[in-house]
Amino acid sequence: MTTEKLKEHMKQAMGRLGASVTVITSHDGTQKYAMTATAVTSLSLDPPALLICVNRDNGLHHALSDGAGFCVNILYKDQQDISDTCAWKEKGEERFNIGDWQSSEGNIPYLMNAQASIFCDLDDTHVYGSHSIFIGKVKKVITREDIAPLMFVGGNYFAPPE
Repeated sequence: MTTEKLKEHMKQAMGRLGASVTVITSHDGTQKYAMTATAVTSLSLDPPALLICVNRDNGLHHALSDGAGFCVNILYKDQQDISDTCAWKEKGEERFNIGDWQSSEGNIPYLMNAQASIFCDLDDTHVYGSHSIFIGKVKKVITREDIAPLMFVGGNYFAPPE
């Protein structure tokens, strides 16, 4: 199998792995960043940590590479517009024109009515292929009482039945 065919098959296979939709945010001291992502996972509870995978061509990558902290905002079922805005509809700080964004200490943006917002200090970084794996040590968590996350699978959004 050619490398291109293998890449296509891998993309198709991973499209079958349903995941919660998140928007990862950061601030580098001068600019805010936001990126839609599903490549987020819990890493450890002792200490509380998670990892995110970011393409090295993404603006957010540059802020994180310089040691900026970040927030993983797990989107609520009605926040597809925010996901699309931070994925492809807008660039730069214009991504914050939709949604109820606030700033935490360090000016890191977080979404007030997200399913959850997980604030992290950057703890470690590993480069692999086109991406970097950023490990964040969790320092604060805000959760919404009801549980109804926005999910993504097979190229489509959905919300699990309540």
